[in-house]
Amino acid sequence: MGLQEQLMYKNRLQEYAQRSAIQLPMYKTVNEGSQHAPKFRSTVVVDGQIYTSSNTFLQRKIAEQDVSKLALEHISKKIKDEICPLTTLICENTVFCKSILNEFAVKMNLQKPIYNTVQREGLPPVFISSLVFNGVCYNGEPGRNKKEAEQLAARVVILSHLGESGSGIILSEIIKSKGKLYAALHKVKDRSHANISAVPQGPSIRAMEVAIPGASSSQAVNLQSGFVPVDLPEPLIVGPSSSKKRQKNQEEADKKLQYDTQLSLAALPMTQAPPSSLA
Repeated sequence: MGLQEQLMYKNRLQEYAQRSAIQLPMYKTVNEGSQHAPKFRSTVVVDGQIYTSSNTFLQRKIAEQDVSKLALEHISKKIKDEICPLTTLICENTVFCKSILNEFAVKMNLQKPIYNTVQREGLPPVFISSLVFNGVCYNGEPGRNKKEAEQLAARVVILSHLGESGSGIILSEIIKSKGKLYAALHKVKDRSHANISAVPQGPSIRAMEVAIPGASSSQAVNLQSGFVPVDLPEPLIVGPSSSKKRQKNQEEADKKLQYDTQLSLAALPMTQAPPSSLA
């Protein structure tokens, strides 16, 4: 194992920890042999996981490189195992792709993507979006509108970075977080639809007898508590003088006020009145 290869795995594991915003790898290397015939075995702790090399080596550095390589292999396998469901989530729901990519850029200390979206001629309209991210240009699939085209372009960038050992784990965590948010939003939406469907479609009808002020006791109006009249436009009054118009309008206003009063009374709970004494 050459010097460059010896330093490669430890450096890659440290870069992974830095990009993932986790604690740097912690090594523990012990000599299981003697001073004259050393047998170094190394253990490393990364993101709460403990990896121990199955082999022993004559040099401490080589032992640490070997366990670093072991840790990277397990991390890469973990990322690949998570890629399939995350890829499915991203492909089925593109609504959070731009948000995921923006958050990823912030965590990676990169410039946020710059989008360029154009509309192709034809019916129905088709939009194509491209973006520049970390110095690389990506082209998205056609979308029905500008927003969808940009989401599709962002998805291309996300899928291309999911397989990387360093940035892939960061993207995985971001996608998981957005996926939980998406599921919660759908749960609230489904619950609201269920509550709406549980509300009775028609009001319960209850006949109520309301006396009209100034009318005889035998005269009453039979109203229904669920009935709400539609306000009709006042008729156009045509008369020889403005005074007759004002008088007619006043009469109409009085009638409407009286009618609204009866509706308000009809909405009140009914209480049984004591029988009136006959003279």
